[in-house]
Amino acid sequence: MMLMEEKNRTAAGTGGKGKPRFFRVLARILIILLVLAITTGAAVFLYAGYTRTHYTISFYQETSRKVHRNIRIAVISDLHNREYGEGNATLISDISALKPDLILFLGDTVTKTDGNYEPMLSLVSALSRIAPCYGVLGNHESERIYYREDRELPKRFENAGLKLLRNAQETIRIGRDQVQLIGLEGTVYGFDEYGGRAFMDQVRFDPSVYCIVMNHIPVLFEEKLSAYDFDLGIAGHVHGGTVILPHFGGLYSDEEGWLPRYYAGEYVLGDQKKLIINRGMGDSKPIPRINNMPELVIIDISSY
Repeated sequence: MMLMEEKNRTAAGTGGKGKPRFFRVLARILIILLVLAITTGAAVFLYAGYTRTHYTISFYQETSRKVHRNIRIAVISDLHNREYGEGNATLISDISALKPDLILFLGDTVTKTDGNYEPMLSLVSALSRIAPCYGVLGNHESERIYYREDRELPKRFENAGLKLLRNAQETIRIGRDQVQLIGLEGTVYGFDEYGGRAFMDQVRFDPSVYCIVMNHIPVLFEEKLSAYDFDLGIAGHVHGGTVILPHFGGLYSDEEGWLPRYYAGEYVLGDQKKLIINRGMGDSKPIPRINNMPELVIIDISSY
């Protein structure tokens, strides 16, 4: 009987010591997780701040028998009213130093909720003194024009020096070469309804002239444009998927959902046509860019 009571007392004592040890371990784990969460949050905050004031310059090299010398094109997409340096001095200086023959705007230069886009007009005016500027509208410009009654927006950008191609084309001369520029409006769903298909069907593609097609939304190229006889497509809109996951790519786009195929970089469409997607230079949503620096794209087209 005495032996049984001793065993019971020993068992009770062991249990009492085990519980405090368990809670101490749990507390340490929670502290470590809290520190990791704070550190990660701080890193994301600092990186997001850095991406608001810095960008990278991405270079792409294309070759074609349709050109005689190198043609350099600077491509700007999705600025969303952002300025790099006072009055965009940094961006203007970088583009000037790169000496482009042509500057293309892929849309969403403005933000739909902000009617004060004078800095963007000033940017266009400055860049138009460096090289001819052409562009297309993005969904934010369309929102301002059609839903916020900002009917003067296209004219204001045209007056600043940006030639907008709204289901239109223009052939321009650069040195000895000609480049056919085609600008299209609209989304995948509005391509047929709002005249994109009818316009493209009547375009005459000269096999001796290098042809570039611009549209704000990249998925439109695979679904609606890949059968046409152009050389290079360029698009923006998806901001690199906002978050770029190593080994997986962009996290999300409005058109394709999670892990979209088209989020950034160079793609090959049918008949070896190329598509280059710009990650954009600004943001329109509160979700921060992660592993995804804003970018200015430079495309060099040379003979081979």
